[in-house]
Amino acid sequence: MLAGRYLWWMLTGVTLLMFVTFCFDYFTWLALQLSNCIGTAGSCMPMVQFMSDTLKPAGVWLAIAILFGAAMLRLSYFSLLLLWGPVVALWFVGTMPFLLFIATAGRLQWTAISQALPLAFLFLAALLVYLAIPFEEDDSIPFGVSALLYGMIYAAALYGALAAVADMGWLSWGVAKVAGMPMLAAVIATVQPRLQEALTLGFGNDLPGIVVLAVFITMLFLSLLPPGLIPPLRRKRVRLRQLRH
Repeated sequence: MLAGRYLWWMLTGVTLLMFVTFCFDYFTWLALQLSNCIGTAGSCMPMVQFMSDTLKPAGVWLAIAILFGAAMLRLSYFSLLLLWGPVVALWFVGTMPFLLFIATAGRLQWTAISQALPLAFLFLAALLVYLAIPFEEDDSIPFGVSALLYGMIYAAALYGALAAVADMGWLSWGVAKVAGMPMLAAVIATVQPRLQEALTLGFGNDLPGIVVLAVFITMLFLSLLPPGLIPPLRRKRVRLRQLRH
């Protein structure tokens, strides 16, 4: 997918998500006014439930599907789908509960939003913005030409993917109830707290993740610089000399 089409689909998905989050309740109010159900007590409840419990989540899922599809097509265009596809998919899965929460919970304070904000959302947002850059116009390469720089970017991305897995508190329940695999669900429930502790380095907060996110964004920015400004990874040759006694 070319940069122009990718950007158009990204804006479409974001606009739909913003509409569902901030404007859908006004649309529901308008629908109630046009239906003339307000005059009869209790007659509006089925429509309200349909709008808030069915149409609103469906709009969020559609927006997520648009964003996910555009990201996958953009990665496929650069032949990066095999390497980056699983990472981006984990970020989307880790972000979906947060997007559904802010879209369907009504008016929320910034404190509640910041507490529910997953680290995967920030990694995903940074990468989606980065993929909107028109690399094909000047035949440049995404993530730069430096092997060291690309390795640091991907290592930070893998950290973000593992953090997404560790934050999926519903994962073991989903594996047990939906997939019907209680043994695997028990393993996931045991591994997730240990993974969370390892990723946070025992601090018990998101400070290590924020540092890795800052590194990820910084490396993405450095990959946009001309190749001459990024020193290549060189191996130093060391000559061994025999000492004569």
